[in-house]
Amino acid sequence: MAEALNIRQDRFLKALLESPSIEKACKLAGINKSTGYKYLKDSHFMAEYRALRREAMQQVTARLQKASEEAVAVLKEVMLDKEAAPNARVQSAKNVLDIAYRSIELDDIQEQLDELKHTVGEAYEKE
Repeated sequence: MAEALNIRQDRFLKALLESPSIEKACKLAGINKSTGYKYLKDSHFMAEYRALRREAMQQVTARLQKASEEAVAVLKEVMLDKEAAPNARVQSAKNVLDIAYRSIELDDIQEQLDELKHTVGEAYEKE
């Protein structure tokens, strides 16, 4: 079982998520910079830090996904509005197309990653 962070590491971890710099996080956590940088070299600490950052980013992504339908509706409204300035209509149309293309690209990348994971998994099973 993985070891838990100590109290100072936990305070520094939380401070890192709230602070714009490592130095300010150290000050907020009540530790000196050398201790903070030592924690940043610790693999267990960094795994915890990455997990918390990933969780925070997943929450942000979920909020963006919820707002995306409204954003597309606005883009579509401007794109189809004959009264809107031509450059606004063109820009809206380009944005809709860009988003659609990026979505397809992301789907393709995800499919490739899934195939790689499957291939690597099979290779490990054979060993």
